[in-house]
Amino acid sequence: YQRFNLNDFGYIDTGTHVSHFSYTLALALGFKNIIMIGQDLAFDEEGNSHSKGFSYGEQFSEETIVPTLQVQAYGGKGEVLTHITWNDYRIKLEYLFACNEQKAKFYNATEGGARINFTEELSFKECCEKLLTKEKPQFELPKSLTKNRSDKLLVKFKEKIQKDQDNAKRFLNDALALKQILENILSKDFILPLEFLEKVYQNIENFNHSLDEDEFIQD
Repeated sequence: YQRFNLNDFGYIDTGTHVSHFSYTLALALGFKNIIMIGQDLAFDEEGNSHSKGFSYGEQFSEETIVPTLQVQAYGGKGEVLTHITWNDYRIKLEYLFACNEQKAKFYNATEGGARINFTEELSFKECCEKLLTKEKPQFELPKSLTKNRSDKLLVKFKEKIQKDQDNAKRFLNDALALKQILENILSKDFILPLEFLEKVYQNIENFNHSLDEDEFIQD
């Protein structure tokens, strides 16, 4: 995101899922105690992935084909069934919490699902009684941008996106061209000139170097 040079607004780690972004936002706002709730990251005892009444259904058909595994349950009480995507979410959250344990305390008030390390497990009621002891001052919202400033930033952003799209198309076309050349080489039943093969090899090396150096690819 820093490639867009929108430095006046700052940057934040969005992670790979909404919860990760929520916690990094809470950290950026300076909260010292952060309560998590609804972070099961596992199937319930009936095999459902979401609570009753969830708008997309209690079970996604796509989740039935995702590899599953057993992990330690909330409170250390046995194990629960999760899948590799949720487990990846959990691992990334644990890394986030471990890196910021000097900045904030994380409380897991989910009361179920998978255990998330680097959090203290308390019920939501206990969290409220322990932490919500005084009223906080109202958060002052920043002033909104003027129409002129907003339009200028939008143009700048769109230009950068267009440049990225052009780069992506260029890399794709180069990759397809190299793929076609390699397929042609493999299909030949005779020995090709060494000079030609060296040239193809150099083209591949140049392509790999371009990938390593391009800020869009490496972002």
